[in-house]
Amino acid sequence: MKVGFCALYGLANAGKSTLLNAILGIKVQAVSDKPQTTRENVQGIYNDDDSQIVFIDTPGLHNPHKKLGQLLIRDAEQAKAGVDILIYVVDGKERVNESLCESISKVKIPVIVAFNKIDDINLDSGQFKLKAYKKLLPNAEVVEISALKKFGIDKLIEVIKSHCEEGTPFFPKDQILDHPTEFVYAEMIREKCFRMLKQEVPHAIHVKIVQQEIDQETGRKVIYADIIVEKKSEKAIVIGHQGKMISKIRHLAQHSISIFNMEPVELELYVKVVEDWRDNPRYLSEYGYKK
Repeated sequence: MKVGFCALYGLANAGKSTLLNAILGIKVQAVSDKPQTTRENVQGIYNDDDSQIVFIDTPGLHNPHKKLGQLLIRDAEQAKAGVDILIYVVDGKERVNESLCESISKVKIPVIVAFNKIDDINLDSGQFKLKAYKKLLPNAEVVEISALKKFGIDKLIEVIKSHCEEGTPFFPKDQILDHPTEFVYAEMIREKCFRMLKQEVPHAIHVKIVQQEIDQETGRKVIYADIIVEKKSEKAIVIGHQGKMISKIRHLAQHSISIFNMEPVELELYVKVVEDWRDNPRYLSEYGYKK
């Protein structure tokens, strides 16, 4: 059996988490059109009849803001160490990042350029950029994909397998994530916050699953979660006028979690203020961001 570890690496908003979800066939990571949606290295486990490939989804590279941003950049860079293959995910709509290509060209492991969002770019522009990547990274293989449309995924898996060695699987065949289900629940809630709220608010949000229980009357699972923000003004935005915003977030997140669980669940959300938590080592540690 072919076995290997791959790091999904690249700039913020390139589509790394969307690609991971497409590969696994199920949403396990929050995705949005805002950078810094991914906040930690998550291992998604792909299994088929002749392989097990572990994909490490990393925070997107960006100019760090506060201690949290610095930790995210560190985690992304550390993910390059100890893997067998580097998947450089690029947004085909954006300019070619020559300095990042220069850095990637120095790694000692196979590099695959996943040229993403080909469904949304001009053909001539796309071909020009593809030639540029092939010139800047001559030893890398380039695969054209659309993570959103799930185009090119099979080809990408095929290329990855060609660089994997024969070995023994690291995880059970039915495991798809190295995080508990509470992580997926929190990601789904956070994703709805990213999608529904104003530009400046989502980055200040952390979601904490507080409790789970079975309602004795309905038999449904009830999930209690805190949406943590940094300011009272942000709390007011999350709750919305007459509670309309938090109601929308709850409804959308509850629907996604129910699909993931393959049975209806009830979701209870509470908004709490923890001032400047993104710059506080105590809270960063408490919320699972390693120092």
